Amino acid sequence: MGATVSMSDAGLTLKSSGTIHGIDIDLHDVGELTPSIAALAVLADSPSHLRGIGHLRLHETDRLAALTREINALGGVVVEEETALHITPAPLHGGVFHTYEDHRLATAGAVLGLVVPGIEVENIATTRKTLPDFPGLWSSLLV
Repeated sequence: MGATVSMSDAGLTLKSSGTIHGIDIDLHDVGELTPSIAALAVLADSPSHLRGIGHLRLHETDRLAALTREINALGGVVVEEETALHITPAPLHGGVFHTYEDHRLATAGAVLGLVVPGIEVENIATTRKTLPDFPGLWSSLLV
């Protein structure tokens, strides 16, 4: 997607030119990353195809349907298939990003909110399931 990630004793480092590129990828083995990758994909400079993710329909919510609904409600262009998402970048606008009590969807909404003014993530506290102080840590990144 246009970035490099490295791990050292100092921590995790992400470097990028600032441009996100679309991808065609099978996310079956790392399905939990799909909501955040979908959020990045809608901000990319070219379309993305996220495949192998039909099992995400069986989590806290049907994540494929929820991502499609929420990103499209903000002006995005996501086409949902049984086991995949096709994402075409489009200008987004503010609005409420519903989380359906799903921590991964809340994280995706937070990622979009970094770039798109006026996005309000409904119930960001759901992120506590995997990272208890997510709201505090996220706020500290924005300072």
